[in-house]
Amino acid sequence: MIRLLAIAAILAGLWGCSHAPATSPPGYLLPSATGAAHSPLTIKVQLASYLNRGGIVMQLSDSEIQVGRHHRWAEPLATQLQRSLETRMPSGDDKTLTVELTRFQGLQGKDRDSAVITGRWALAGNNGEVAQGRIQWEAALDNGGYANLVRTLDQGWQAVAAEIATAMD
Repeated sequence: MIRLLAIAAILAGLWGCSHAPATSPPGYLLPSATGAAHSPLTIKVQLASYLNRGGIVMQLSDSEIQVGRHHRWAEPLATQLQRSLETRMPSGDDKTLTVELTRFQGLQGKDRDSAVITGRWALAGNNGEVAQGRIQWEAALDNGGYANLVRTLDQGWQAVAAEIATAMD
C-alpha cells in the first residue's frame, strides 16, 4: 500500500512538472508613452478597427494583414499614442486635436521590411478655425523582430508629433 502511494506521488510530481505553465509572451509599449504627461490641448486618437484589436499588426501583402496573437500591445494602442502626443504638443487651450490612423504597422516587403504610419489629423478651436494635415511616414527596419518594429514605429510617431506641433505654431 505504501509502495502504491509512493509511486502515485512520484507520478503526480512528474505530471505536474511536465505541465508547468508556459511563460506569457511579452507585451509591448511605445518608449515615448511611458512617461506621465498632461496637455491643456484635448487630444483624441482614433484607430482603424484592425489596429484596435490589441495585437501588433504586420502587413504581409497589399491585401493581407496579420494581427499578432502573441505579440500584443501591453495597453491599448490609442492610449499610448495619445499619452505620447501629450508630451510633444504645444499648449492649445480650448482646442481639440483629433488624429485618425489608418496604418500603424510593419510592412513586409520583397526587398526590405519597413514600419508605416498613415492617417490624418485635424486641430479645431472653439471659434471654428480648423487646421489639418495628412500623416505619411515610412522607414526601413534595420533588424527583424517585434521589439525593433515597436522602437521604429515609436520613432516615426515622434516625427509625426513634431510635424503636427510645427503646423500648430
